[in-house]
Amino acid sequence: MSLIVLTGTTGYIGQNLTKYFNSKSKKNKSISLRFQNWHKMMPLETETIIHLAAINLNPQDSAFDEEYFRVNTELSSKLFRYFLSSNAKTFIFLSTAELIDKQISEITEDANANPTNPFLQSKFDAEQFILKQVLPEGKRAIILRVAPVYGRETKSLLYDTFSFCKKFPWFFGVFDTKQSFCYIDNLTEIIAQISEKTAVPSGIYNVTDNEPIVTTQLVNWIAAVFDKKAKIIKVPKGILSLFAKIGDMFKWEFNSKKLFEISHSRIINGNKIKNALEMNNMPFDTETAAQKTIEYYDSIKI
Repeated sequence: MSLIVLTGTTGYIGQNLTKYFNSKSKKNKSISLRFQNWHKMMPLETETIIHLAAINLNPQDSAFDEEYFRVNTELSSKLFRYFLSSNAKTFIFLSTAELIDKQISEITEDANANPTNPFLQSKFDAEQFILKQVLPEGKRAIILRVAPVYGRETKSLLYDTFSFCKKFPWFFGVFDTKQSFCYIDNLTEIIAQISEKTAVPSGIYNVTDNEPIVTTQLVNWIAAVFDKKAKIIKVPKGILSLFAKIGDMFKWEFNSKKLFEISHSRIINGNKIKNALEMNNMPFDTETAAQKTIEYYDSIKI
């Protein structure tokens, strides 16, 4: 049985992926890159390396800027150099679709990247390093640009809408916004299938649910969990824009940046990976996954 080595298994995705592999009796091993001699811990029989370890964005601490590049770029580069000289055949690097320019609403793998903070820049630099290397015959490097992940036991971007709707009506019904997300079980399934199907070629692949979530529909799903009728109000765009500008002046949580996020659609095209894996649809449909996540949020009573 081939061995799968994972980094970053203390994180949310790593924990879920490890559980998935264990449930399928797939031989796997966790390696921590925090140890200086991590390369000596790599088993010779390693077939696949799944690199999840990263320092995520902490907007409150600019002192982390250098650390992003040390961990997300330099350590990723060192691990990939090890892969090139090892017996392993597959390297899977977890990146993010947030790299793509925020003005782009229809995201494909060829869309222009525009890293807007040190975290995104460090992930992009790691991608570029991997893409520039010459792969020996029989090896492949897969970069997964994942949509924002949600699911049980984590607070995702969906939680912001959930938390808001617990207290207030949804004032933004004037916007027909659609946002792509990735359910954790869809992501683990995709990673597992890539590790198994060696015919999937090297390259960048978006990973996202079958359909984007329409924000007003999400509000309705949240209301259904509360056993209430959704309160959706179509406040005129001009009034919302005015309040956002005032929020900029007084440093409110609702400001122009927040209004842009609420009003701007981000639809990620995930057809490339589904075609490569010969899948028509992701394993878990969007509505069921979103409703399960909302029910989880309601159960923890935060």
